[in-house]
Amino acid sequence: MNLPNVKIVIGSGSMGNVTLSDDGISGMILTGTAVPEKLELNKVYVLGGMTDLKKYGIEEKTNPLLVKDLTAFYSAAGEGAELHLLVVSEATTLTQICANEDGSPLNRLINSAAGRIRLVGINRNTPAEYELIAEKCLDADIITAITAAQTVADAFLEKIAPFRVFIPAIGWTGETDGLYQPREGSCNRIAVVMASDGKIGESKLYSAAIGQVLGRAAKISVHQNLGRVRDGAIASTGYMTDGKTPEEHFSELGILNDAGYIFYRTYIGKNGYYLNGDAMAAPTTDSYCYLSSGRVIDKAAVIAYRTYIDEILDNIEVDPESGTIPTAICKSFEASIIRAVNTNMNGEISSFTAYIDPSQNILANGHMEITCKIVPLATLREITVNLSLENPA
Repeated sequence: MNLPNVKIVIGSGSMGNVTLSDDGISGMILTGTAVPEKLELNKVYVLGGMTDLKKYGIEEKTNPLLVKDLTAFYSAAGEGAELHLLVVSEATTLTQICANEDGSPLNRLINSAAGRIRLVGINRNTPAEYELIAEKCLDADIITAITAAQTVADAFLEKIAPFRVFIPAIGWTGETDGLYQPREGSCNRIAVVMASDGKIGESKLYSAAIGQVLGRAAKISVHQNLGRVRDGAIASTGYMTDGKTPEEHFSELGILNDAGYIFYRTYIGKNGYYLNGDAMAAPTTDSYCYLSSGRVIDKAAVIAYRTYIDEILDNIEVDPESGTIPTAICKSFEASIIRAVNTNMNGEISSFTAYIDPSQNILANGHMEITCKIVPLATLREITVNLSLENPA
């Protein structure tokens, strides 16, 4: 018999912490062909690695784009990364894929995962007979697709299902005079990829490296830049979507960077290709003109939603004389979001604050407003070293 005592059992508790694992969950919409009894068009499949290509009968002979982009994705993201795949017919345009209509491929993909997808890569392998209609030095289909994809992304943001999209810069003519400028748009949820990993199949055009860029984004933390040098080269060989190498476009790279494209670049003394950055199709005055900034705010938005959703239609105590919120209640609500963000975004932001004005008359309108502010981590984009010779005498 044990000695009489008081026994304390420590349980798992319920501290209101919000654990997220959705940061790198990705989706991909690619053009291809169906595989009888294995792969259907317009149906979403969830992949976990390269072994799934055999499972769904995906082969280079019949689906070269799928093999290329799926292989590139898992090479960058690693085996086990969750990827939602939707294959559409090769005749489907980018604009049709991104259409803001019920049942469109982009809507279908996001809905299938109940809003868990945070990154989407879209690519098209144009048929050999495809006649490119150039507008501003690109396939005109790209320009309308960017706007359509932004509209869909904005709609899902209202449902607290934020995501960012990579779209290919198909058919770039190689010219910069009159080139479409993503930075002059207002589509801060869309990135335009000009990096290419070569021709595939019968297409006359060079394919954008969507799987590769998407895989890098899926692997890194939300606050990190796609082009971070410390992560190493993303490719050993590569092109721009006009078929020329980055070296052949060396004098235009600054122009393309300012225009807002994502492409390969090199660094003296380092082997391989790196990405130039993570620009979105929005001006630099936009707070979310970089993918990393947008992913940080998206993650914080989801955390805030999950932190407070259980409070909806619940009762809280108010000041009996004014109907306002007692200070203690305000501090409790502030503490819950601060705790959740600090727990889930440790190392991804510099600081986070929350404030609730206690003078709000919640008894009258049932509305509480919480002001949250994030101080992000800075991204070191340029280093100037002032170096000179000196004669100490």
